[in-house]
Amino acid sequence: MPDFGLEITPRPDLPAIVARWQREITAPELQAGYFAILAAADALGCWRWLLDLRRRDELATPELTVWMNTEFFPKLPGRYPVPVRIAFLISPLRAQQQQSVSSVAALSATARPGQGYLTALFTEEAAAYQWLGQ
Repeated sequence: MPDFGLEITPRPDLPAIVARWQREITAPELQAGYFAILAAADALGCWRWLLDLRRRDELATPELTVWMNTEFFPKLPGRYPVPVRIAFLISPLRAQQQQSVSSVAALSATARPGQGYLTALFTEEAAAYQWLGQ
């Protein structure tokens, strides 16, 4: 089974799915990885996701932003009993350098509970887990 440069770990103690990219990836690997996260979350009925982006570069392209907003995020509403909570974990340096141009920062800027998901951006894992637990 392809791993898309991604390690997905169920954390029933939180409960959450933790997905960590382990290397640089291509846009198709990113897309496949998001669907792998969705499949793992569906198998566990888990709507809390920590996506650790610290080991991969930003893949901000207009095409990927369109894909996220038209292909991936529309699959989330009604999938679970509450909106999916997605915590994006990035390095402090990346947060400082790329906040204005980051696709993750743009995705996390607006709450979207009516669209089936909430997102937030974090530089500390403990803070991300605390937010996921709300």
